Amino acid sequence: MKKEKEAYNKTVKDYIDKLSTPIFEKVLQEDLSNSMTTTKKTFCYFWRPNNFRRQIPVKEKTNSTSTRIKGTISKLPMELNINDHTKLISIKNFKPNITIQYGRTTLTAIYSQSIIAGEKEIFRIERNSINEINARIDEIKQNIQKKVDSALKEFSHQFDLSIPFKKPVWSRYEDFLKGEEFIDKIPRECIIHDTFFKKVYGKGIEFKKAGTEEPTVHLKNYIKNRAIEDIAPEIAASLNQLSLRFNTIGDRIIDMMNNRLKVDTELLINIRTHNKVFKKLDNLLSQKDLRKWL
Repeated sequence: MKKEKEAYNKTVKDYIDKLSTPIFEKVLQEDLSNSMTTTKKTFCYFWRPNNFRRQIPVKEKTNSTSTRIKGTISKLPMELNINDHTKLISIKNFKPNITIQYGRTTLTAIYSQSIIAGEKEIFRIERNSINEINARIDEIKQNIQKKVDSALKEFSHQFDLSIPFKKPVWSRYEDFLKGEEFIDKIPRECIIHDTFFKKVYGKGIEFKKAGTEEPTVHLKNYIKNRAIEDIAPEIAASLNQLSLRFNTIGDRIIDMMNNRLKVDTELLINIRTHNKVFKKLDNLLSQKDLRKWL
């Protein structure tokens, strides 16, 4: 019966795996609430999109274009800077919260946060599920993207820049995050530079561009993984109870199978014994032997 029990345990494990696989994803999509109360548990993060940059290639600028831009911008309430070495033209506040940088062969729009009470604006995002958190992050990101793309388009049209038929791409970003337990425990004086994030401020870390990925990818992955870690013990305990329950039922079924096998074995032995008796009787009561009895 050892093989039967092993087969049963494997079936139970496969069944539990089938149940648990979608559980984490499903829980993160739903509102979290305390089973003993009606108070919902919420997720809360403080996120600041830093240095969000969109870039598009342009044909190499000419001296006449640079002169025209300088003459036009100098008359407007914008801050114009031209690097004598690289010839990079930088126009701060070309649009609210947007800086334009016109390089030799690239045009870049940079988003910056509003300054509120001397501090950079930060978004407090509090929702009942990770899906809702992600939706709000995506909403803010898309709004920033529209603003910087619109600024790129307007600047290129205003100064008749020749732009290839290509869409702007993300060239740089930092997703600043704080207000999360693990991050907030990192000592203020600690400085970290990693492939995917860095910590250069007293509080909070910044997820940065490491390849071709778009903004918020590493941010959302971190939030999701931390949420799973928070709820994993509760789910693991429930699954463990389920496993124990199945094992208990399984042991009972194995015992019943053993008892049934014993009964069936005894019955089979009895049947074989009876068959032998019947065969003897059949031989004794054959027509030939029957005459001897008469």
